[in-house]
Amino acid sequence: MLERIIRFKEQEVRELKKSGGMDDIAFPLPSLEVDRVFRNCQDSIAVIAEIKQASPVKGVLAHELNIRQLAGCYRENGAAAISYITDNRFFRGRKELLPRVKEVTGLPVLRKDFIIDEIQLYETVGLQADMVLLITALHDYPELLALCEKSRELGLEVLLEVHDRGELQKAIDLPVKMLGINNRNLQDFSVDLHRSVELAQYIPPSMIKVSESGIKTREDVRLLREQGYNALLVGESLVTASDPGEKLRELREGKA
Repeated sequence: MLERIIRFKEQEVRELKKSGGMDDIAFPLPSLEVDRVFRNCQDSIAVIAEIKQASPVKGVLAHELNIRQLAGCYRENGAAAISYITDNRFFRGRKELLPRVKEVTGLPVLRKDFIIDEIQLYETVGLQADMVLLITALHDYPELLALCEKSRELGLEVLLEVHDRGELQKAIDLPVKMLGINNRNLQDFSVDLHRSVELAQYIPPSMIKVSESGIKTREDVRLLREQGYNALLVGESLVTASDPGEKLRELREGKA
């Protein structure tokens, strides 16, 4: 599945380069104060609440998803930031909606997609995102370094995603402030929350520590807080909940 996604992204990048349209974007963005956003949640844990309508494995997660309404719900129930998946082919995202999410919430917004070329970073700025996801598994070290440096130049904060200790070792000396442990295997899309537990000890304390994917219960949250995580990225359990706001409050508090 991952190989198929990347082939499609390569075609998207070729089309983006042909289209141009990046000349009128103002650079750089003001840098986000990530410590203020993700380390200052007092008795609760910071949640990056994700908006996604579908996944490559489970198909449509929410058939009638009102993006603006859900974004407002996340804001009202204490989300620290919003994640929006802009990929359309596999996740049914719509790039043009990301600025609306920003407008509705006033919160920092993370653009999630499969970033393989720096032109996508320029596009991300044009979409008014504050943060961008970079997936370590998609790049060798020089490519990853170049993308991290370009993101910093453009004023984008990077959430650098890793899946195992080897990727983590490649990532820890890069110029980023946020490191995400994805509990989802990108090859078969299975989820194991203990991936975050196993890797927590190897993340430098100077980095914002984020656990991604498979977080569903108060018990999950308590486990991750005990491991020193500053933030959680939660999508599926929110968009499929009968009351996303109540579910978000439950996860933020992590209380029995």
